[in-house]
Parts: sequence; structure tokens; C-alpha cells
Amino acid sequence: MILQHQLRRLLSIVATYLVASVVLNALRQHHVVSAETVVRLMGMLVGLVVLVCANAIPKQLVPLARLSCPPAREQTLRRVCGWAGALGGLGYTLAYALAPFASAGKLANSLLAPAVAVVAAIAVRCAWVRLSARRRMT
Repeated sequence: MILQHQLRRLLSIVATYLVASVVLNALRQHHVVSAETVVRLMGMLVGLVVLVCANAIPKQLVPLARLSCPPAREQTLRRVCGWAGALGGLGYTLAYALAPFASAGKLANSLLAPAVAVVAAIAVRCAWVRLSARRRMT
């Protein structure tokens, strides 16, 4: 059931990207919107997708056998990852929406990078703890 839900979310995100890019490109070719507007809107879309996915991280149920630490700690780590991703995605979105165009991309990436680093560090730590526990058991 969870796999089907994740697959539907993934397919809807991919469809949204494709439809948005086709529509925005057609609007740009007909001189309805500028190239800058297309870049800004696609950047905002990326930030919103990060925000939505980060919001889903703490809500995902994981079988107890797959947990790398006690359930309460696992949920705390998931919440930290969710908050980091949500704040990074919000910063990314706002940078493309409000910052001067020349610096929007760099600012957006510098706001999202710490969130990615936090999530990656937690993922590596959890994998390391789980691998260490397996080695002790054998």
C-alpha cells in the first residue's frame, strides 16, 4: 500500500514537471511570458516539490524490523529531516520568487544546501548504526 502511494506521488510530480515545462515553453515562444519568468516559475516548482516531499518524511510508516534505532529516536530523526527539508524548500522557493534574478539561483542553492547536508548526515549516521548492529549480531 505504501509503495503504491509513493509511486503515485512520484508519477504526479513527474507529470507536473512535464506539463509545467511544456506549458511554460509554449507561453515563452508566444511571448506571453519572458525567459526569466519561466526560470523563476520552474525554480519555485522545484522548491515546492522539496517542501512537499520533506513534509511527507515524518509521516511515512516504516516496519519495525527496518528501523536503525529505537522508534522514538527514529521519529525524532525523521522530524529533524522533515523540518530541514521543509525550511530548505521554502527558502529555495522564496529565493526564486523574490530575489533579484542574477542571484536567485545561487541564493536558492545556498539555502537548500544546508538542509541537504543535514538530511544526508542523518541518513549516513542511521545507515552506519544499522550496519554496525548487523556486524555485532554475526
